Amino acid sequence: MLNQMQIQAPAKINLFLKVLDKREDGFHNIVSIFRKIGLFDDLSLVIESAPYFSCKIIGDFNFPDEENLIWKAAQLFSSFIKRSLCFTITCKKNIPEGSGLGGGSSDAAATLIAANELMGRPCRRTELKTLSEKLGSDVPFFIDTSSTALISGRGEVISPVQTSDKTYWLVIVYPGFKISSGTAYKRFDSWNEFNTKLIDNREHVSALSKSLCTQVRQPRDTWKFGNDFEEILLDEYPVYTYIKKHLVQSEALFTLLTGSGSAYFGIFEKKSAAEKAATSLNSRLPADNQIMLCPY
Repeated sequence: MLNQMQIQAPAKINLFLKVLDKREDGFHNIVSIFRKIGLFDDLSLVIESAPYFSCKIIGDFNFPDEENLIWKAAQLFSSFIKRSLCFTITCKKNIPEGSGLGGGSSDAAATLIAANELMGRPCRRTELKTLSEKLGSDVPFFIDTSSTALISGRGEVISPVQTSDKTYWLVIVYPGFKISSGTAYKRFDSWNEFNTKLIDNREHVSALSKSLCTQVRQPRDTWKFGNDFEEILLDEYPVYTYIKKHLVQSEALFTLLTGSGSAYFGIFEKKSAAEKAATSLNSRLPADNQIMLCPY
């Protein structure tokens, strides 16, 4: 059995996000397109047998270990395989928290994947996916091997989408503040009753899903994808209007809010154009903004 393993946990962006009806479990159904990107948290796991479960997390977190999805994933895995394990997990955070980039969910998925490898693969990938659903709506996507996928249900229904292998470049702007998913969905419910009632219609959802899978294969500068949270946040945070305008003026092929916020991104065809846009934004936005450049 291996004792230590390093693993990268990728971020994701939403190329489209439609919030549907509210479920009996309190979550919302969604239709979205997720894309893994070249921005990563770096995790190192050490696992040892022990008389009882424990997990020490080393990293720049400002909340207790027990509230961390990494800890919850380790505990869930240990319980599932019925082994008392001692985890020491080091996490270097490069994905901002509360940004809509899926960093916490990806860290949890990476913990499950690495723990499974270190313990000799006691779980099949399908079992890891089922486990991951208990940790959060976005976690199953990071267990899945797809780079791009149509997402439905509350996030657990994943349909891979084939796209071009061409490399594009992303400029991601973290505007210096977090937005929690729970707060964002409450805001959405109170702001837009129409959408929460509209999509209790399977034919509409099916037609939308087929259209999205067709559109995502088209050139990026023809995309008409949207995000239901963007209009709400554009009203509340004027900085998004400035970021969007600057990305478009810098020749971004496509721009959008990711997840329920707070990060905003632009897709560029050439790295040089993305670098120029990132440098320009960095000089114009307050110091607490974080500008990230990575492959798409």
